[in-house]
Amino acid sequence: MTTAVRDGRRVTYRPRMTPQDRKAVAARMREEYEAGNSVRGVAAGHDLSYGTAYRWLLAAGTQMRDRAGRLPAPPTT
Repeated sequence: MTTAVRDGRRVTYRPRMTPQDRKAVAARMREEYEAGNSVRGVAAGHDLSYGTAYRWLLAAGTQMRDRAGRLPAPPTT
């Protein structure tokens, strides 16, 4: 973590990730989510906000469950 002083307060920042590192973390998050963990659980495990975790999961190609935990029905032809 990186620290800085803003308006007389100490503030902690997470170091920036390279795009390759971000993709690797998103892939691990996807595995955790697909194993049954919730978005909030995945976010907490990686010290991210819910919104960031959700966006990274979408970017990793994750098929998201609905609020009841069901995956969307496959398209009928």
